Amino acid sequence: MDNDREKNQDNEAWLKDIPVRSEDIGFKAEEMSQCPKCGKNNPPTRPNCFYCTADLEVHATEIRSAKLNLRRLEPWEKGFNIINLPGSLKTLDTVSITRLLSMDADHLKQVTEAEGSIPIARLESRKEAEAAVEILSQYGLESKVIGDDELLTDKLPVRLRGLEFCEEILVLTLFNTNEKRDIRYSEISLIITGAIFESRTETVEKRKKKDREILLETQTSSDGDLIDIYTFDDPAGYRVPVKGFDFSCLGADKGLLAAENIRRLIVDLRSFAPGAKFVSDYVANRALLGIVWEVERRKDSSGLQRTGFGRKDFTNVESSNNLQQFTKYSRLQRHLL
Repeated sequence: MDNDREKNQDNEAWLKDIPVRSEDIGFKAEEMSQCPKCGKNNPPTRPNCFYCTADLEVHATEIRSAKLNLRRLEPWEKGFNIINLPGSLKTLDTVSITRLLSMDADHLKQVTEAEGSIPIARLESRKEAEAAVEILSQYGLESKVIGDDELLTDKLPVRLRGLEFCEEILVLTLFNTNEKRDIRYSEISLIITGAIFESRTETVEKRKKKDREILLETQTSSDGDLIDIYTFDDPAGYRVPVKGFDFSCLGADKGLLAAENIRRLIVDLRSFAPGAKFVSDYVANRALLGIVWEVERRKDSSGLQRTGFGRKDFTNVESSNNLQQFTKYSRLQRHLL
């Protein structure tokens, strides 16, 4: 019995020397980051305070050892976009970049091969985004941070009803007020073309307890070309829509179809302002843009609606459009001039 007791004591002593875990999974007290607002300690990898949400100082070395906060932001939230800058001759560390941004290699390849600048991430903290840009540069990918506020996402370009070419002056007619504005051809800095795609699905369904039966489904879709015109001193710009625009400025070249007229107008604008930058790759880049800048989608329920004599059913409407996405891309091109 004494020998067994001694063996058990030796085993217990040996077990006490074994650490509970092979490595520390937390942070030491001296590594914690103190919030400048509330004074409480936070992990050094947090971009904002866990208690009061104030911004914290985030370093690239801490981001590298942790994961970016890639939470998908809501459309109404203000984010900070990491924009890829093409043209770098550095060798890319593809494995490290895809791990940091949680993207696949094919997506990264498409982004780097695109002619224009493409958003590769949208974060809720500017400091975290700036730290990520520093790391990406070390991995060979050049990028910069542009906030949603800098893209003026809450303000659409001024809609135009018509325009007139007068030698060196372009006379713009605003849509709602018919106000006239003159700009010289040399003041035009950017002309960007794109398209708006809209879809709408309306369903009528019969509900009985937990069962749902779709009685009727109607789908409609539309698309139309757009032209955004920017001057050097106006970051908001002007917009030529295909609908509701007077193409009389084309003169004898004006056709019967609005889609043809807006293409002719693009040619005339480029000839009028040859010094302006021209961007026409939005449609080609739309799928890549949608990964970070999602198309706006809405689902509305109209409740019980009368669908026949003495009959009421539930109606739902789902709609989507890329207006905000195109506006962001348009403002991005203006910002990068």
